[in-house]
Amino acid sequence: MAPPIKRFQPGDRTYVRAQRVWLTLACRIEHGGGTLTYGDLAAEMGMDRRAGIGLHRELGIVGTYCIQNDLPAIGCIVVSQETDTPGPGVISRPGRTWRDDQRDALRTRWFEFRVPTTGTFRQVWEEMQEEAV
Repeated sequence: MAPPIKRFQPGDRTYVRAQRVWLTLACRIEHGGGTLTYGDLAAEMGMDRRAGIGLHRELGIVGTYCIQNDLPAIGCIVVSQETDTPGPGVISRPGRTWRDDQRDALRTRWFEFRVPTTGTFRQVWEEMQEEAV
């Protein structure tokens, strides 16, 4: 018998929320959507819109994973409602601007890639923590 399906829950670990960010952004792009605000991202993830400002860690994990795999940093499509630009900590590929990665991310066929596991995102998160020390 297959193990029971897991649901995303409030209070999930950062790397679990990173997987939800990946899924949300990939689906948005694949269904023809453009950029979205941090509040929109939070709302699409079933959170209060105000929680969007706190998703920088998850976006950092996803962006780092993208760069490690020579993909445009998908998090560049998430922008501030006031400025229509990503936040100051946005990750983009070396030698590229966030605008380059935003354009490339919106043109990438994200459904051609398997969804990274929470274990993979946990590993990226732990590497990021080690580098910050």
